[in-house]
Amino acid sequence: MRKTECFGFPFGCVAVVAAASAAGLLGSARHHVFSLLALGLVVLVTGVVTRASATAGTAVIAWGVHSGFTVGALGALEFTAETGVAAVVFAAATAIGSLAGAVRRSREAAASESPHPLEGATRTRLSGPAPAHTPPVGGHEGDHGLREGSSWSARTQVA
Repeated sequence: MRKTECFGFPFGCVAVVAAASAAGLLGSARHHVFSLLALGLVVLVTGVVTRASATAGTAVIAWGVHSGFTVGALGALEFTAETGVAAVVFAAATAIGSLAGAVRRSREAAASESPHPLEGATRTRLSGPAPAHTPPVGGHEGDHGLREGSSWSARTQVA
């Protein structure tokens, strides 16, 4: 089973850059809400598919990109009422996404811990010919008193 949680923060960072680029092409320089919604969605999805720590880191990166490149210019962070609203939106997306991710993981864990349909079943011997490696009737494993020509001799037990 693959553990996607291990790549949560890098996934979030790449998704933030892709979403901010797409929002920029849609005109987020004039309409900052495009960037806010796109980055909020990235943070929310990151919360659902990864751990809370990766989601929180992704939210910080999303806020920095939104504040520095959408509201601000050339990466200069802006601390305004608009970026404060963005911080609240990203914090809410982090909380909701992390909660949804925790619920998803607990359901998956509960489903994987359910007993196997054959768990607790006893082993039964199938009818049919005996396997070729069993000693002849009356002989015991490790009994070197068997005749030399038998199929179960001391020489075959060494292998």
